Amino acid sequence: MAEPSSIPALVALFAPYCGGVGQEQKLLTAVQVLAGGSTRGNRSLSDGGGHDYVLSWRGEPAPLQELDCELRFPDFPAVAYDFRVPSRELVEWLMDTAGQGLPDSFWGWLLRAGRTAVAT
Repeated sequence: MAEPSSIPALVALFAPYCGGVGQEQKLLTAVQVLAGGSTRGNRSLSDGGGHDYVLSWRGEPAPLQELDCELRFPDFPAVAYDFRVPSRELVEWLMDTAGQGLPDSFWGWLLRAGRTAVAT
Protein backbone atom coordinates (compact mmCIF):
# COMPACT_ATOMS: atom_id res chain seq x y z
CA MET A 1 0.00 0.00 0.00
CA ALA A 2 1.04 3.63 0.41
CA GLU A 3 4.28 4.84 1.95
CA PRO A 4 3.94 6.86 5.20
CA SER A 5 5.35 9.94 3.44
CA SER A 6 2.36 9.88 1.07
CA ILE A 7 -0.23 10.10 3.88
CA PRO A 8 -0.77 13.90 3.54
CA ALA A 9 -1.29 13.49 -0.20
CA LEU A 10 -3.81 10.70 0.39
CA VAL A 11 -5.68 12.86 2.91
CA ALA A 12 -5.96 15.62 0.30
CA LEU A 13 -7.02 13.09 -2.35
CA PHE A 14 -9.78 11.53 -0.22
CA ALA A 15 -11.02 14.74 1.48
CA PRO A 16 -13.56 15.72 -1.23
CA TYR A 17 -15.13 12.25 -1.00
CA CYS A 18 -15.02 11.87 2.78
CA GLY A 19 -16.26 15.01 4.49
CA GLY A 20 -13.53 17.50 3.61
CA VAL A 21 -11.53 19.43 6.18
CA GLY A 22 -14.33 19.14 8.74
CA GLN A 23 -13.42 15.47 9.12
CA GLU A 24 -9.66 15.90 8.79
CA GLN A 25 -8.60 14.08 11.97
CA LYS A 26 -10.86 11.09 11.34
CA LEU A 27 -9.74 11.05 7.70
CA LEU A 28 -6.06 11.16 8.68
CA THR A 29 -6.52 8.18 10.99
CA ALA A 30 -8.49 6.25 8.36
CA VAL A 31 -5.90 6.92 5.64
CA GLN A 32 -3.14 5.71 7.94
CA VAL A 33 -5.06 2.45 8.42
CA LEU A 34 -5.73 2.27 4.66
CA ALA A 35 -1.99 2.59 4.01
CA GLY A 36 -1.37 -0.35 6.35
CA GLY A 37 -3.44 -2.76 4.26
CA SER A 38 -5.47 -4.31 7.08
CA THR A 39 -7.37 -3.79 10.29
CA ARG A 40 -8.46 -6.04 13.13
CA GLY A 41 -11.47 -5.73 15.33
CA ASN A 42 -14.39 -7.40 16.99
CA ARG A 43 -17.90 -7.68 15.60
CA SER A 44 -20.14 -7.07 18.60
CA LEU A 45 -23.24 -9.18 18.97
CA SER A 46 -26.51 -8.21 20.64
CA ASP A 47 -25.95 -10.76 23.42
CA GLY A 48 -22.80 -8.94 24.51
CA GLY A 49 -20.40 -11.35 22.84
CA GLY A 50 -18.57 -10.87 19.60
CA HIS A 51 -16.29 -12.35 16.97
CA ASP A 52 -12.75 -11.21 16.20
CA TYR A 53 -12.07 -10.46 12.54
CA VAL A 54 -9.30 -9.37 10.20
CA LEU A 55 -10.13 -7.23 7.18
CA SER A 56 -7.34 -6.82 4.64
CA TRP A 57 -7.16 -5.24 1.20
CA ARG A 58 -4.94 -4.86 -1.85
CA GLY A 59 -5.02 -2.33 -4.65
CA GLU A 60 -4.49 1.28 -5.53
CA PRO A 61 -5.45 3.68 -2.71
CA ALA A 62 -7.36 6.11 -4.92
CA PRO A 63 -10.95 7.12 -4.06
CA LEU A 64 -12.67 5.59 -7.09
CA GLN A 65 -10.41 2.57 -7.52
CA GLU A 66 -11.72 -0.73 -6.21
CA LEU A 67 -9.78 -2.66 -3.62
CA ASP A 68 -9.73 -6.45 -3.36
CA CYS A 69 -10.83 -7.19 0.21
CA GLU A 70 -10.71 -10.27 2.40
CA LEU A 71 -12.67 -10.61 5.64
CA ARG A 72 -11.61 -13.46 7.92
CA PHE A 73 -12.67 -14.66 11.35
CA PRO A 74 -9.72 -16.34 13.12
CA ASP A 75 -12.02 -18.44 15.33
CA PHE A 76 -13.94 -19.65 12.25
CA PRO A 77 -11.31 -20.44 9.59
CA ALA A 78 -13.89 -21.95 7.21
CA VAL A 79 -15.74 -18.62 6.98
CA ALA A 80 -14.26 -16.16 4.49
CA TYR A 81 -15.67 -13.17 2.63
CA ASP A 82 -13.96 -11.86 -0.49
CA PHE A 83 -15.25 -8.72 -2.19
CA ARG A 84 -14.32 -5.55 -4.05
CA VAL A 85 -15.16 -2.07 -2.86
CA PRO A 86 -14.18 1.47 -3.91
CA SER A 87 -11.35 2.83 -1.76
CA ARG A 88 -13.44 5.85 -0.70
CA GLU A 89 -16.12 3.56 0.73
CA LEU A 90 -13.57 1.65 2.77
CA VAL A 91 -12.11 4.93 4.02
CA GLU A 92 -15.59 6.10 5.09
CA TRP A 93 -16.08 2.87 7.07
CA LEU A 94 -12.64 3.28 8.65
CA MET A 95 -13.56 6.86 9.58
CA ASP A 96 -16.71 5.59 11.31
CA THR A 97 -14.95 2.83 13.22
CA ALA A 98 -16.11 2.91 16.80
CA GLY A 99 -14.24 1.17 19.58
CA GLN A 100 -12.84 -2.05 18.24
CA GLY A 101 -15.04 -2.67 15.26
CA LEU A 102 -16.21 -1.56 11.87
CA PRO A 103 -19.48 0.39 11.86
CA ASP A 104 -22.92 -1.13 11.36
CA SER A 105 -22.98 0.45 7.89
CA PHE A 106 -20.22 -1.96 6.83
CA TRP A 107 -21.96 -5.04 8.20
CA GLY A 108 -25.27 -3.96 6.66
CA TRP A 109 -23.57 -3.41 3.30
CA LEU A 110 -21.97 -6.85 3.52
CA LEU A 111 -25.39 -8.45 4.00
CA ARG A 112 -27.31 -6.26 1.53
CA ALA A 113 -24.71 -6.71 -1.19
CA GLY A 114 -25.42 -10.41 -1.10
CA ARG A 115 -21.92 -11.32 -0.03
CA THR A 116 -21.70 -14.95 0.89
CA ALA A 117 -19.19 -16.82 2.97
CA VAL A 118 -16.96 -19.16 1.04
CA ALA A 119 -15.21 -22.17 2.45
CA THR A 120 -11.44 -21.86 2.39
